[in-house]
Amino acid sequence: MSGMEKRMDKWTYIVEIPGDPIGKGRPRGTSIGGKVRLYTPKKTADWERSAATVMTSVWRKAPLDEPVEIEIAAFSHRPKRLLRRKDPDHVIYKTSKPDADNICKCALDALVMAGVLRDDSLAVKVTIQDFYSERDRGPRLCLRMRPALAEPLSGWWESAGVNTARALADAARSYEEQGDDDLPW
Repeated sequence: MSGMEKRMDKWTYIVEIPGDPIGKGRPRGTSIGGKVRLYTPKKTADWERSAATVMTSVWRKAPLDEPVEIEIAAFSHRPKRLLRRKDPDHVIYKTSKPDADNICKCALDALVMAGVLRDDSLAVKVTIQDFYSERDRGPRLCLRMRPALAEPLSGWWESAGVNTARALADAARSYEEQGDDDLPW
């Protein structure tokens, strides 16, 4: 196994936070003495604080100050409609609120609050999966983190511009064939 493969397999931080994952709430505002003060909603702040407590108990080092890769698996409480006998015992994808991206924001903020990461901008690759929990397990959020590998020299995004240009050219040709001068763009 090469050095790069070893590094890819090694997760430097793994934690499980019990309880329903919470999505990052929209900032709220209040006016005090003619000045607007923004604050995080109580439900979000409480979850971030309790998650940070669990994260701190697992991480006993200085905050990381390097690019990291993070994987998050969020397991929400299974609703009654998915507890029928015919429903599977394993995890089920969740496509309802809170959105996966808001859960991710909350988890990253908790990492910073816990002193695991210096800043959430250091998370250069984040993967999140959003599920209803297994029938026999409770809600939780599992997170793992490792140093990011070197920047890629190329990737799928290189062909994205070519594909878009090709699709636009095809659309323009079909409009020209129709004799329509009113292009949608």
